[in-house]
Amino acid sequence: METNKNEKWWIDFFKGDFTEVVLNQQAAETVRFMQQTGQLLPGMRVFDQCCGKGYLAHELDLAGLAVTGIDISEPYIDYARTRLASPRAEFVLGDAETFLRPAQYDISINWNTSFGYHEDDEQNERMLVPYSKNLKQNGQFFFSTMNPLFINKHFQRYIVKQVPSGDSTIITIRESWIEDGMMKSDWLIVYPDGHRETAFGQTKLYSVEQFRSLFQRHGLQVEQVYGDIARSPYDEDHPSMILYGHKV
Repeated sequence: METNKNEKWWIDFFKGDFTEVVLNQQAAETVRFMQQTGQLLPGMRVFDQCCGKGYLAHELDLAGLAVTGIDISEPYIDYARTRLASPRAEFVLGDAETFLRPAQYDISINWNTSFGYHEDDEQNERMLVPYSKNLKQNGQFFFSTMNPLFINKHFQRYIVKQVPSGDSTIITIRESWIEDGMMKSDWLIVYPDGHRETAFGQTKLYSVEQFRSLFQRHGLQVEQVYGDIARSPYDEDHPSMILYGHKV
């Protein structure tokens, strides 16, 4: 599959309906996980870094929290503003690496693998600057990304899925490989009407120990690590790395 592997590949990747198919949203279940893991109280302010179409922000809003979601995708922010905005939910079009409102939020969230898009570690670490600076002292953070232990054990070069769509199905084909410490994938989606979309994505694979070190440099203390939103242990048989902790 030929895809556009440009430097800012995520701008092309996160557009249209593509991520509706390739991402498992589970927004309501994710908020329940956060309520069980940390302390989410009505009135708390949440910074949702890389909010996408705003599904998670919307569920947090329904739980009584005030949310600021930021994303670089104009179609996604337009969707969120049109469909999901409320007096408690604000959606900002902008760069999540540079959006600063120092010490304004009780909770910082970076969800659904919105980190590690660059091969260079320093570039990746820029995302943690607003993630930490926007958080109040002793504020909580939730962070989810890929689990390299799971990938190493259960790696599949080709994955084909059928996603229900009305009376028909959408077919997704993903070809993946590991290169320079990154999980790289070419995606093909075939819609019921025959329309096809392709995209390229890559994510740097960090260990828990590496993340602990990265986070500590920004005053963030990792306290819990889970393998999924069911609060399963972080090990080679659960697909996610979910970090929870506080700003110290």
